[in-house]
Amino acid sequence: MAALVGAASAFTINSTHTDTRTIVHTETQASPVSASSPTGLSVNQIYRKDAPGVVVVTATSTATAQNPADPFAAPQQQQQQALGSGFVIDKSGHILTNAHVVLNASKVQVAFGSDTQAAKTYNATVVGLDKTTDVAVLKVDAPSDALTPLPLGNSSTAQVGDPVVAIGNPLGETRTVTTGIVSALNRDIGSLQGDVQIRGAIQTDAAINHGNSGGPLINDQGQVIGITSQILSDDPNNPQSGSIGIGFAVPINTVRTVADQIITSGKAEHTYLGILGSEVTPALADALNLSVDHGVLIGKVEAGSPAAKAGLKAGTTQATIQGQTVVLGGDVITKIDGHEITTFDDLANGISSKKPGDTVQLEIVRDGHTMTVNVTLAAHTS
Repeated sequence: MAALVGAASAFTINSTHTDTRTIVHTETQASPVSASSPTGLSVNQIYRKDAPGVVVVTATSTATAQNPADPFAAPQQQQQQALGSGFVIDKSGHILTNAHVVLNASKVQVAFGSDTQAAKTYNATVVGLDKTTDVAVLKVDAPSDALTPLPLGNSSTAQVGDPVVAIGNPLGETRTVTTGIVSALNRDIGSLQGDVQIRGAIQTDAAINHGNSGGPLINDQGQVIGITSQILSDDPNNPQSGSIGIGFAVPINTVRTVADQIITSGKAEHTYLGILGSEVTPALADALNLSVDHGVLIGKVEAGSPAAKAGLKAGTTQATIQGQTVVLGGDVITKIDGHEITTFDDLANGISSKKPGDTVQLEIVRDGHTMTVNVTLAAHTS
């Protein structure tokens, strides 16, 4: 079951978290395998060009802990530090990283440096963060010559097989470069917003470990196409397990949109419908004896959401069909503004292309009858 928010997106496992994650939906976009461009830069050229703009992000937070040896003593305040990566995007001192790196931090510092000189550390301000996409924007008051902005590419042009480079600070080893390829596209990864998922994530086999969070994933032109955010672990009982060659990056096209909003207003808005649903396939439709073989079956409608206000009907009975957990009895959304919905992405993209306050026309099937419902979309903030 997937959540529907306009620009849904990511929660990460690396230096800042000790959770493990299971991928639920891993559909790969059919894309041609692409070899390295004849005009592509070498790894050394990319490193020399972009590494000066990659920074170490240290986030300090305060937690209250009880002394297990003395349960009657007053809880003690303890400081904790999380390590991540980030990269400069302009000469004004704005830096991109993951939201989970700086979430709940009372102090954030950014360290610049090079292979030949000691790092210079600056206090950073969190301009804003977006838990839906796991994106945060920081700002430092650093001299212009310390700031090397990285060029942002176009993640929609990435193809399976394209060479990529990751630069970050795994396990505190600053400015480490690793290489790989785009292993898959259009992965769904979890976010800090619970059921909301980051859609369209880039999968790579470039080594990503704890501390890489927030660093750039770079194409062979030296352009950032994603923010490295998560790894898949082969040992759910060992959250410190390292890379097994399955890492994920939030696509830079999503990041750019969110970052622009944060820099402008301090927050990001996502147009949303407010449902959880399951993608209807011909096999599922046959198993459930549905009158349509495509669309999105609504399992849950969020209270107070645009979907709820429009009267969309949620399911009432949970069942496992062909290994898939489905909530039965809800409306099936088959069209948005006259366009057929054959995948969940069709609906998600239709919603994300709208602005808060826009009205969309949904064609639904309810109890075997086709009807049209107008829904006024709203803004979802995080």
